[in-house]
Amino acid sequence: MNKLLNVLKWSVTLGREPQSFLGAGWIPAFLKRVPGPKKRLWALRILSLSPHYFFDGENTDYKGMRTSEYLEAVFRINADSRVEIYEKLLRSELEKDFVVIDYGCGPGFLAKATAPHVRKIYALDISAGALECARILNSEPNIEYILADESGLDSIPDILADAVYSFAVVQHLGHEALEEMLAVCRRKLRPGGKLLLHIQLSDEIWSTEEDWKSDRTLKGKIKNRYGLHCFGRSEEEYRELISNAGFDNIELRPLADFFPKRQRELASQRWLIATAASTHQARETA
Repeated sequence: MNKLLNVLKWSVTLGREPQSFLGAGWIPAFLKRVPGPKKRLWALRILSLSPHYFFDGENTDYKGMRTSEYLEAVFRINADSRVEIYEKLLRSELEKDFVVIDYGCGPGFLAKATAPHVRKIYALDISAGALECARILNSEPNIEYILADESGLDSIPDILADAVYSFAVVQHLGHEALEEMLAVCRRKLRPGGKLLLHIQLSDEIWSTEEDWKSDRTLKGKIKNRYGLHCFGRSEEEYRELISNAGFDNIELRPLADFFPKRQRELASQRWLIATAASTHQARETA
């Protein structure tokens, strides 16, 4: 019964676009109407409806907690984990005067952790609901949360950013969506700007996009339409995609090197670093 209830709660939060979790139009409309003192609690409640943004609800450590206490406890776990990601992955790559794009920011935990260390962050996501939660829970003066539609992307000047980073996003994008993302990244980055991506290689757990699409069973169709996509790709495929988008100096580092206590879990994940080629080079590879 609990599993069915969770699926129902999840389904009513989906947006029209594929993989737009908490993208339903009622979410930002509702949060904007909530009185100021209650906005935080309701934003946390809405985040808890999606397992992609909130987690650990079955942990027995939370047994006996009031709902508000539980929500704040999980919020702190999310926030602390993103501080660790900043420290281990982003700190050495970003500089204080950088203008940065957080691509697929979700509710803004990593943007919030990064904000004190850069000049400006444009935080992009396709989910209007996740962005509204981010504005309530993870606001900073130098973070601008932007819907990643045509209008939102156009609001960021081209050749402006010093770096684009994306964590726990690329592996959930289909081929066309990833090509579109890389094209936007290249257009917004200055020549020599950094592209920083968390990626997942194919393994016995992470199937390819082709494998997902080949499952024509009812369960497979539902999973492909409504589930969180989890696509693995080969290192060669990533290198080709990123090179074709106008990037060079591509380097892949095992993510486990940064988080040695999680070697087994992160064995097939990589931290990809590349630089935006010159305008002439990028045009030739487009």
